[in-house]
Amino acid sequence: MTATNEAAESAEGRTAALRDTGAALWKLSAGIVTGALAGLLVCGVGGRLVMYLLRFTSPDSSMGKTTDAKSTIGEWSLQTFGLLETGIAMGAQVGALYILVRPWLAEGNRHWKTAVFGATAGGAMFIRPDGVDYYAVKPLWLTVPLFILLPALFGYLLADWTERLLASGKFGEAPAWQLWVPVVLVAPAVWHITREPALVLLLVSTLLATFLRGRAGAVVRVWRAPVTRWTGSRLLFVLGLANIYVIVTAVHEIAGKS
Repeated sequence: MTATNEAAESAEGRTAALRDTGAALWKLSAGIVTGALAGLLVCGVGGRLVMYLLRFTSPDSSMGKTTDAKSTIGEWSLQTFGLLETGIAMGAQVGALYILVRPWLAEGNRHWKTAVFGATAGGAMFIRPDGVDYYAVKPLWLTVPLFILLPALFGYLLADWTERLLASGKFGEAPAWQLWVPVVLVAPAVWHITREPALVLLLVSTLLATFLRGRAGAVVRVWRAPVTRWTGSRLLFVLGLANIYVIVTAVHEIAGKS
């Protein structure tokens, strides 16, 4: 009976792996769509609103300076729309990455874990002592939390929207060419913001998801195996701690120079 049960479980696992492989393009498309949308709203629109708020809390001497995002403090210009494009490009890439590490995150609280990791990763990326923003805009006690809160909100929305979209099953049976539409739409922004390497990686990932449908069951089983998920979740935890160290060090250096 035990051998029969083990054989049944093994067969069920192979079937699930094949199903997951077959749905790889659908999942990748879902991650790109939700990532691009969350990036547009949070990083693009939200980032612009945060910078507009900091305009009123910063000294007059900061007006007219160029930020790290190549925008002019205190002015609205076409550069403002560059933030929207950046949000779409970065959001789409992070959305694809979320699909990759999604099995490492326990079901039920993926949105909260992604929010926490987004806060640490985004904070480590945006809070840089070699930049201009944190010396030009004030006060530091407001700028740092805001630029940690934005990527945290992005991470929460990305995971929440992606899980809802996947659970709904909408467009799950759509032909491959339709699932390529999100990739094609975000490709110009990805190329313009992060150039060829990121675009090539995105296209290669989409091609693999398209042509390996149902042919990489062994890879999927290994990626979703308990030991892989345990290792991956611990790796994300360690990376989060490292990001926190980077943030604390950067804030200390910025405060010292200010």
